[in-house]
Amino acid sequence: MPFALIVAGIVLLVSGVRGTQGQLGTLLKGDFTGQDNFFYWFLSILLIGSLGYIEDLRPIANGFLALVIIVFIVHQSSDGGNLFQSFSNQVTQSGSTTSSSGVQNVGSVSN
Repeated sequence: MPFALIVAGIVLLVSGVRGTQGQLGTLLKGDFTGQDNFFYWFLSILLIGSLGYIEDLRPIANGFLALVIIVFIVHQSSDGGNLFQSFSNQVTQSGSTTSSSGVQNVGSVSN
């Protein structure tokens, strides 16, 4: 828990120094409101985690947490693709880039 608070404090400090508090607030509001928000995921993890404090329900809670994490990873993104489709697209793409002139840049060494 202290680690999470330290990370949150660093994020707030960096946002304050850069003067982007408004943008940070807008992003956080978007994560917890609107369509496909994070609130339901957060609530389900919180409820299942609280069941883990009951000794007899701990194995069930661990199983549900594993299931929620698997579904969270495999959940379809807003662009319609899922994790496996995105991964296969990244693997099948070439590691090279093409410049605007049409010349393919495979790798260059500059001195």
